[in-house]
Amino acid sequence: MTEESGQEAVQRACERIEPILAHLKVVEAEVDLDKIRTHFDQLWEFEKGDELSPEEQYLTTIALFIYTTHGALDDYNINVKRAREYTTEAFRGWLKPELDKMVAEEKASDNPFKAFVEKNLPKVDDVYTWRHFQLEHKNNDETNWTYKMKECWFATFFIRYGRTDIIQTACNFDSIPSEAREDYVNLKLTNTFAKLGSFCQFKYTPKKD
Repeated sequence: MTEESGQEAVQRACERIEPILAHLKVVEAEVDLDKIRTHFDQLWEFEKGDELSPEEQYLTTIALFIYTTHGALDDYNINVKRAREYTTEAFRGWLKPELDKMVAEEKASDNPFKAFVEKNLPKVDDVYTWRHFQLEHKNNDETNWTYKMKECWFATFFIRYGRTDIIQTACNFDSIPSEAREDYVNLKLTNTFAKLGSFCQFKYTPKKD
């Protein structure tokens, strides 16, 4: 790879996290965001990110943002729990425009919960594939949407990087869509991967008045 093409690859990798990084607001310290960018670029190259499928590029972007942000905040003596809150907030800000649009459409329907299930079931299938999550839908109708994962790509990724303590941050990311619908969707999340267990189950039910 030439120096010029190498720089272009770094720029492309960096652009992947800029929309998320724009929402990272840390109260305790003035964080040097270039450290996160540089570390992300290095690890993207290490993971051969440009050669991955679109699905894996998406997952890798999320995972590397989590890993590099936690690493950077560690350097400012910000503990894992607090760093998790900041990282989750950055994801919320990034996802907000899309979620706001989807929530508005669902609320405009006759049955917001049913609309939520119908619109999001294919999205879940696209992201949490059998190959990486062994996803199984247990039930999906207007009263209950339950699916179970017997593997977790994120857990495997962070175990490989020696940071099992940040698996929970990926779980927080996964919960953001339900939080945006908290006035008409309840989520019971049974997650054992964060404690090195063997499954994760999402159970969505309509919120009662």
